[in-house]
Amino acid sequence: MDIAADAVSLFLDLDGTLIDIAPRPDAVLVPDELHGLLRQLHRRLGGAVAVVSGRPLADLDRFLPRCPVPLVAEHGAVFKLPAGYHFRLAARYAVPPAMAAFVREALAGLDGVILEEKQSCLTVHFRLAPEHQPAVRAVLERALDRWPAYRISEAKMALELRPRGLDKGTAVRRLMRYPPFRGRRPVFIGDDATDEDGIRACILLGGQGLRVPQDFGGGPEAVRRWLWSLASQGAAQPAQYPP
Repeated sequence: MDIAADAVSLFLDLDGTLIDIAPRPDAVLVPDELHGLLRQLHRRLGGAVAVVSGRPLADLDRFLPRCPVPLVAEHGAVFKLPAGYHFRLAARYAVPPAMAAFVREALAGLDGVILEEKQSCLTVHFRLAPEHQPAVRAVLERALDRWPAYRISEAKMALELRPRGLDKGTAVRRLMRYPPFRGRRPVFIGDDATDEDGIRACILLGGQGLRVPQDFGGGPEAVRRWLWSLASQGAAQPAQYPP
């Protein structure tokens, strides 16, 4: 299957798609080539590229400084638009302080479990202690009894409390209302369960979704190689999917 750069809007997950997943969220390594790749994609696709991540904006700013494309943080709760994007997007979500305190206290005795507190959601990582997954889920389910406006979302070796209605599909649909995204065929590339909402949104909008394990096999390095081919293609020359 082919993709022509002139015809698509591209939505890219970060962890597990553009960069390799690390044992801790703060231990990832960002390839030196990534900034240049995003800049080249921005030029070739006329700006119709966005990074859509579950991470907080502070992480995205740190990993992708001076990023030329929109950064969508916390599954669509926060948007950062560089110069040249002439529209405004604002979404207001805030984790109730009492909910954060409840989860923080309930997880305190679970060694190796990392609580990542974000503006809109709480993400609990158990990659370093997978045996604690049942206990983590039990804590989050107890939290839902008190804060039913949230739901539990699954990710790789993590569980997240997130507001109902907040997901990457919503972020895709919002961006697709505006140029340079509007009028193009949306394509989402992701690797995790949290990316499925973005993939479904793209399919419903007449586009498609690419899953890193099935469509790229080798992981983020293979994704980056394919994106370079897309960014470097000539006019009307489709990029071939990797074998």
